[in-house]
Amino acid sequence: MRISSNKVKDIIDFAFQELESLYEKNEIRSMIYSIIEHFTDYNLMKILTYKDELKVSESELLKINFAIKDLKKEKPLQQILGYCEFLDVKINLNHQVLIPRVETEEITQRIIQENKGRKNLKIADLCCGSGCIAIALKKAFPDANVYAYDISEEAIEQSKENANLNKEKIYFFKENIFQNKEKNQEFDIIVSNPPYVRESEKALMKNNVLLYEPHLALFVSDEDPLIFYKEILDFCNRNLAKNGKIYMEINENLAKETELLFKNFNYQTSVFKDIRGKDRLVFAKKD
Repeated sequence: MRISSNKVKDIIDFAFQELESLYEKNEIRSMIYSIIEHFTDYNLMKILTYKDELKVSESELLKINFAIKDLKKEKPLQQILGYCEFLDVKINLNHQVLIPRVETEEITQRIIQENKGRKNLKIADLCCGSGCIAIALKKAFPDANVYAYDISEEAIEQSKENANLNKEKIYFFKENIFQNKEKNQEFDIIVSNPPYVRESEKALMKNNVLLYEPHLALFVSDEDPLIFYKEILDFCNRNLAKNGKIYMEINENLAKETELLFKNFNYQTSVFKDIRGKDRLVFAKKD
């Protein structure tokens, strides 16, 4: 089936016909508007106001048609567009990295709000992925020194590209945190969004995640689902400054276990919920 004409109205109708079995109507509407904006010079207001009259070129129509086909294959919109917005930074997604989530954005915003006014911070981002957290924090704290770590070569390359794109200086390290034995780095803030989805929870996940996002950044074994948090704890015990703070995105089903891990080492801890009301952040601090 092909788009019947190069009119924006017909493109939108075609998208609904092709995608209605996979997505909610509001989601289809949002995605097709984003795609039209991306591949044409039309902004959202113009599309909404003049969609009955607007037309696209043949080359634009071809790109939009391919994008709709990709959506039908359940490819994430962010990968189709090649980027996403994260707080006030642009994050390109040219490599195999995890697409930044709203929940991660919430946590990063909390870090910024809770540390507003602090100067010359030293920040570590463990399992940095696309670099979204590190870059957003550097932008919020211009005089901070931000260090970002990931085991994936692709993640480090993507992070570096995104740091350059946003004109932020960050120190990147391709490193396995399991083997990192640095000491006395005196980080004021340590943040991490490590892999935390158990293998047994794969069945609950949609194809847009399972087929298109790196499993290395998502999954852990059921036998030791807190393996990364144990290593984060070890890193923090060696490198957290006095009165330093730790922020960790977590599996909603393992909040108590993750919190207890840090409580057992005399950290003051709190668990915070995300916008959907699910346990999503463990905060820890040691005086």
